Amino acid sequence: MFLRQFQIEGLGHLSALIADEDAGLAAVIDPRRDVDVYLAAAHERDLRITHVVETHLHNDYVSGARELAAITGAEQVIGAGAELAYERRGHDVRDQESFSIGGLRFVALETPGHTPEHVSYAVADTSRAEEPLLLFTGGSLLVGSVGRTDLLGAENAVPYAREMFRSLHEVILRHEDFVGVIPTHGAGSLCSTGISATTSSSVGFERRYNLMLQPIDVETFVRGLLDGQPTFPRYFARMRPTNQGGPPPLGSIPAPRPLALEEVRRSIADGAAVVDARSPVDHALAHIPGSFSMPAGTSFGTWVGWVVEPDRPLVLVLDSVDDWDDLVRQALRVGHDSIAGYLQGGFARWLEAGNPTESNGRLSVEQLARASAGSGPPLVIDVRQASEFAAGHIPGALHLGAGELTDHLAELPRDRPLATMCASGYRSSVAASLLRQAGFTDVSWVAGGVPTWEAAGLPVNRGEPTGVSVTLAG
Repeated sequence: MFLRQFQIEGLGHLSALIADEDAGLAAVIDPRRDVDVYLAAAHERDLRITHVVETHLHNDYVSGARELAAITGAEQVIGAGAELAYERRGHDVRDQESFSIGGLRFVALETPGHTPEHVSYAVADTSRAEEPLLLFTGGSLLVGSVGRTDLLGAENAVPYAREMFRSLHEVILRHEDFVGVIPTHGAGSLCSTGISATTSSSVGFERRYNLMLQPIDVETFVRGLLDGQPTFPRYFARMRPTNQGGPPPLGSIPAPRPLALEEVRRSIADGAAVVDARSPVDHALAHIPGSFSMPAGTSFGTWVGWVVEPDRPLVLVLDSVDDWDDLVRQALRVGHDSIAGYLQGGFARWLEAGNPTESNGRLSVEQLARASAGSGPPLVIDVRQASEFAAGHIPGALHLGAGELTDHLAELPRDRPLATMCASGYRSSVAASLLRQAGFTDVSWVAGGVPTWEAAGLPVNRGEPTGVSVTLAG
């Protein structure tokens, strides 16, 4: 048996290729949208992909199952409750139904909770033994955690959590300790909290060390699971219907598309979103008016999906054309298919042509401390997750997650300086650009964020956020 996992750090997404190498047959589990990585891996080992298998309808990314199955002619397998709305070669599996890939036998196990149609797959290598060797657990049992159950609405959170408890204890944990655990959500995923950076585990290790699997009653489990889950991006609401209806095929990753200045101006006039992938410092110094600050890196796709309207074409401002492939892949994974191109010559070309620019302020923690102690102090907006804020924040800071900022613009003062703050500078730069787009003119972001503030020996308060309820004047 051959097994290889694939990881997307920013999304916390894990997928896998599993094969019977003697038979030359393989399956891909929960594939990402850019499926060329699986085709290359199969070609490298002279394998034919015969099955594309999914554990559930995904909320956090566009599935590549439809495209990979179409390219390879493979059967597409998913739980019967998914009710896919497009024609495909394959079938919907029910509890205890099995299928084989060479000498690998898959048995579907209904494990609802994370989603109602969720299934896990127990896999046996029959060339060695009839009992299962590993479990593809999708969004049920994760490494160090379990999948959250509130993604499909607050009204479903508690009943789905009770189903998750039963799925874990009556299905997953009935397997032997040596059985491997291969989940779909890893560290960085917003599909739960507390996920380990390790990409795989075993039933026995999780039984012993996973806090969510310790001997507790179902209602205690429900409270523990739902408490402290992070907020999740707006694009999550689009993913389930997109995957159920059938994502449009990509064909291939678009090649770099350079746009001349006039084409960029025309795209902006037609409603395109300018997404500046340069560093927060560069964006703060000068940027195209109305542009989003979304620095290149593993979080790029998440933030594009979170704050950019899904149908707006994207015009990218890049440090290097070498960034194109990674950033476009990230955008496509969250359903942003309309990518107009990138500004040829970069921001320097925009400047050379004498086009208008904007700038944001950038404060060190020492500058913020002095400004906060003086007259007319800035309102500090802490744009991290609520759990981060509770663990430590600067006195007087307002908690407002970067992804929810635009929902509360009317509650923010326009006659007072605003300073956004996070754990490093990434989210605060995103947030500062959103405030500038909304017409706030005296906006800064804090370099280094709360950890740098605390390391400088400056005061820190702890406790849960209270929402937008602090005094905004003075």
